[in-house]
Amino acid sequence: MEPTVPHENPQSIFTQTKPAIYLEGWGMRAEEVEALARTLQGLLPSLDWHAGDTPVPGALTLVLVDEGALAGDARGAIWNTFGPVEAMRRARQAGVAAVAVCRGRISRLPPERVGLWVTTASGDWAQNLQALVRALAALEWEPRRGYKEVAAWRGLRALTQANLLAVMTSNEDAGDFAGLVRQAFSASMAPPAALSVAGASRAVVERTLVEAGMQETEIVAVAPMTLDGIMRVDALVGFPWPQPAYSA
Repeated sequence: MEPTVPHENPQSIFTQTKPAIYLEGWGMRAEEVEALARTLQGLLPSLDWHAGDTPVPGALTLVLVDEGALAGDARGAIWNTFGPVEAMRRARQAGVAAVAVCRGRISRLPPERVGLWVTTASGDWAQNLQALVRALAALEWEPRRGYKEVAAWRGLRALTQANLLAVMTSNEDAGDFAGLVRQAFSASMAPPAALSVAGASRAVVERTLVEAGMQETEIVAVAPMTLDGIMRVDALVGFPWPQPAYSA
């Protein structure tokens, strides 16, 4: 495999305000979440990563859910799984941009969920969150300004108003984008409602959607380069989730 090289594109430079991300853990010790924020600060320093008791105003909140630790193997603490579901509901009511990331079996969580929920394998939190944020940042890309407006998270705020169950995928082989996305599409029998891709051209994305019969996908965001400038493809595919009866 050839080594990855950064894009030399001035559009990747942010404004003076760094985009902020706040980590909120469920089924995780506070020290674990704080250590994760420090690790991510070193791995992706173009963002300001935070954790702790006080959320950061204007930040993207990532609600991290360790399903196995939260509920317990014996399912005796299943009531704990309502915590992150309620946290996402409160975030929507408060107008906070929030994304829930579930490690483990998301099917074990209460089904009446609102917002964007991303399911991941039981892999490394830091690696998964880097890929997720790079894919989400494509929602903020503008052809003339690149990633300069990421800090406002405007595109993501619009996406979080939908109820979606999402999967993400990442591959250093940008040439295999079509296979990468088709694999993600296979995660559900339903057609996708949203696609956010970093590291691929819009022409390639649109052609892939047509070939897959998914050209009617409601939300499609494409950035030709990744947030950190490394040549790879990061993608998030969101599938519709029923509106809970209690939600406003």
